[in-house]
Amino acid sequence: MRRILAIETSAETCSVALDVGGEVVERFEHAPMKHAELILPSISSVLAEAGLAATDLDAIAFGRGPGSFTSLRIGIGVVQGLAWGADRPVVPVSSLAAVAQVAAGRLDVPPPGEVVSGGDIAVAMDARMAEVFHAVFRVGQDRLVTPVGPERVGPPKDVVLGESSIAAGNGFDRYEDLANRARDARACMADAWPRASAVLKLASAWLDDNEPLTAAMAQPVYLRNNVADKPGEKRG
Repeated sequence: MRRILAIETSAETCSVALDVGGEVVERFEHAPMKHAELILPSISSVLAEAGLAATDLDAIAFGRGPGSFTSLRIGIGVVQGLAWGADRPVVPVSSLAAVAQVAAGRLDVPPPGEVVSGGDIAVAMDARMAEVFHAVFRVGQDRLVTPVGPERVGPPKDVVLGESSIAAGNGFDRYEDLANRARDARACMADAWPRASAVLKLASAWLDDNEPLTAAMAQPVYLRNNVADKPGEKRG
């Protein structure tokens, strides 16, 4: 069995999870602006609980964004340092997919032999500046999510949300337009945050068919070309 450490710092939450032989140990906290304070103690805590060192890991998975510029840089800086120091490979996972996976985990479990009726999950996470990071994911029979189309950043009106969709992410709580539209959706999980345990699940599935990447390839995905610009502004 693989030993995978997962780190997720893309949003206001900070979490670390470790899979040892199918047993998941996780530290999760909603603590805006405290990622730098929490991340290293959380990693040390889960490794100590499992009785492992970083060099015992098979890979380090991480939420690669999109998300907050500052918190992403903190998390990925730690990932790079840990991966280089322990000579371990990395696995990047979409932070929006992690939100969708959290939502998928809350769906009712069907009787044996029946197909999961998850449908689509529309994720919208607050990107500030009156925009959201958003994407649509589909729940498979294995209860894992896969993307349906690209990830985008833009105004709330651009979010695709059908009546049979599940709305997930804090964008559906923080923007009135999305909150109103979510009332007609199949369900709304505005309290679904990206978690390291979801990153862990998606990374493990990805490794079934792919090789992990080198530490140098641990890079963030922001979606915005220039995070210092406001929407509509032109640089002179």
